[in-house]
Parts: sequence; structure tokens; C-alpha cells
Amino acid sequence: MKHEQNLKPMKTKLLFFTIALFYNSCMAQIWTTGTNIIKPVRAGNTVGYVTNNDAWLFIVSGRGQNDVMVKSLQRYKLSTNSWDTLSPHPTGLLGGATAVLKDTIYVICGVVNPPGIGQNIVYKYSIHQDTWSQAANFPYVTGDAKAVAYQDSLIYAAGGYAGPNDGTVKLYNANTNSWRSASSFPSGGRRSYGGFARTGDTLIYMCGTTGFWSTNYYNTVYVGVISQTNRAVINWTTGVNFPGQTRTFFDAYTWGNKGIIMTGGSTDNTFNTHSNECYVYSPKNNAWTQLPDKPTAWLTGQSASVELPGNVWKLICASGYKNDYLFETELFSDTLVPTGIENKTNKNTSDIVLVQNLPNPFGTVTTINYEIKQKGHVTLKVFDSTRKEVATVVNGKQSPGKYVVNFDGSNLPAGLYYYTLQSGQFSETKKMLIAR
Repeated sequence: MKHEQNLKPMKTKLLFFTIALFYNSCMAQIWTTGTNIIKPVRAGNTVGYVTNNDAWLFIVSGRGQNDVMVKSLQRYKLSTNSWDTLSPHPTGLLGGATAVLKDTIYVICGVVNPPGIGQNIVYKYSIHQDTWSQAANFPYVTGDAKAVAYQDSLIYAAGGYAGPNDGTVKLYNANTNSWRSASSFPSGGRRSYGGFARTGDTLIYMCGTTGFWSTNYYNTVYVGVISQTNRAVINWTTGVNFPGQTRTFFDAYTWGNKGIIMTGGSTDNTFNTHSNECYVYSPKNNAWTQLPDKPTAWLTGQSASVELPGNVWKLICASGYKNDYLFETELFSDTLVPTGIENKTNKNTSDIVLVQNLPNPFGTVTTINYEIKQKGHVTLKVFDSTRKEVATVVNGKQSPGKYVVNFDGSNLPAGLYYYTLQSGQFSETKKMLIAR
């Protein structure tokens, strides 16, 4: 009995400590370390892929140790923090423009025998079948271009050190397996080794240089809004300049409702400078925000962003170069504040309202209130801290109105959970804590 009484204060302190961690984690921005890559590479061809509440980083080929081309396909699985290898790229290459449409990875152009002028071949990889094939050739020979996917069938490719010297942008349609020209950058002149990313209907190309080892490098930011009547028409403008020191040899990726994220690179377009800068750019606000630095400075590294349930975003960074080849896998996590439809921040115009569960923290049962303003199919799902779905509380058509449901978590272990309300294009996520 005395022993149990002595344990009560300890359990109480542990509970309050857990609660404190829960609330502090709501806006957490943290870097963590993952398992080292199997074969260290730089200038590989990289995409992120998400399905069934799990995420992967795919790295196609790249330059390996002793500067030898690596003919490989390495894959990092987020949920298990593990690497494996798949069917290698048919030739091996570096500096390809890479994007994923549905379950297919496209690797556009790139250099097979560096140093070289690149190629115009487009390879595609079936994730489910683990096989390679070819798509329609790119309109010209190039290398170190960048690519982004849009909707479920389009890819924009921009930049590169070969081909036209006028900021050309090309558009690929997977349904017709064909390329066409899209609106060029707002200023003439080549852009290579910069960051190219998309957020919503907006394309961003930042920084870059006119060529390899060139002393002409930029902090310019091009912002292009895609026309919804003709996807080849892009309304380009110039955004506020990038405030950091990085100029080349880096990537940029989607970062949810905050815009795009970048990290690392070279500050003078050489391999002698290695950056750990991390910034996010919001085209809506035309503003840059500095984030916590990447633990290891790098350039020509491999990275991609992925979205997990609970509006949690992760930037997965693997290998790269800093005086020598890096083995590290480093991950940046951020729980973004949900805004329903992207760029829509006025909650009163949203079709849903999700209220914080009460009590919270809770031991067995908690109550969740929500409101639906338009008739439609509604789901309310619960996910654990690894973003695995653990319960479906609501799944069906509902009329406009306010609803109250109870969630029984008695069969779940104590810890942090997320619950997401989805109706049409609107979704909202909140956190809850089971504490016993």
C-alpha cells in the first residue's frame, strides 16, 4: 500500500509532463535523424511518394563515392525508418528532372556519362510493378533541369544547362504522352541548379545560375500562376528575393499551406561552400520565413517533402555532399495549421467546423463536436502518432447541422493521436491525448 502511494505522485508528474509535451508539440518544428543510406550519392533523382498513410523517398541513381555513377534505385520507408533497393535505372544518370504522377516516377533527361551535355530520354518507373520503360522524348537535350507534377497527369520541366537560353518551360501530358511549350520565365536568360516547386496552382523557381561554375548566380524568385483554361499558360511575376545565402545545388518542395520549403546548397556555385539554411516561402504573402537549420550542411543532396495524416509535413533529406559523401538521413517535421482549402484562411467561409475534443487529455472516452454546413459525405477518422489510421468514427452522408459523437479510446495505448474531419474538399485536424 505504501509503495502504491509513493507511485501516485510520480504518475501525476509523468502525466503533467506528457500533457506539456503534447501541447508544446502542436507547433513543433524539429529535425530528427534516420537510418543511414545504403549507398551514399549526390545529384541523384529524387521524389517523395505517399500512399496508405505511409511515405517513401525514392532516389534514382546519382554520382557515388569516387565520383562513379551509381546505377541503382534506393528507397527509404518513413514508418520503418529503413532503406531497401529496387530495380535500378536502365543506364544510371544524375541531374535528371524528376516527378511522380499517381504511381509512376518520371526521370527526365540528365547526364549518363558525366561530364556531358545530357540527353533527351524520359524514363518512367512503375512503383507497383517495379519496372522501367520510356515515355516520349524531351524536346531537346538537357541536364540538371527541375520538374514538378500538377494534378494527376501533368509535369512542368524548367531550367537546365543545355537547350534554349531563354528560360524555357515545357509541359508534359501523361494522357497523351506528349510535350508542349509553356510560358517562359519573366526574364530572359538561362536558369540552372535552382529550386523549382509548386504550391496549389502556383509554380516557384528560385535562385540558380547561368551555368556550371558560373560566377553569375541569383537570389531571384519567379512566381507563376497556372491558368485553369489553358495549363500551358503561366502568369509569371517576380516575388521578393530569397533572403538567405544559398544560390545553387539545392531543391525546393511543396510545404502544405505554408508554400514551399528549401534547404542547403552552395552559396557561390562551387562545391567548396555547403549550406544548412532552411526557409519556407509563401507566394500568398510574398514572404520568406527562416526555419531551424538542417543539422548537417550539404549540397547536391537528395530530398523530398511528404504529407501525412494530421496535416503533418516532413522533409526527408538523404546523403549529398560536404567535403565528402554523406551517409546521413535527416528529417524535418512541421505540424501545419489546417486551413481547409489551400490559401483559404477565413474559417467562417469553411464548410466544416471541428471543435477540440473534451475532455482532453482523456482516459477512455472523449466527446467530439463538429458542424457541417453543406450536405455531403463526411468522415471523421483517428490516427496514431505514426499517422496510421486506428479508428473511423463517422463515415457517411450527413445533412447540414451540428453533431456530437463519442470516441472510445479504451482499447488504444496512451499517447498522442490526431482526428481529422473531412467533407468534400474541406478537412480539419486536431490533436488529442490519451493519458492513463
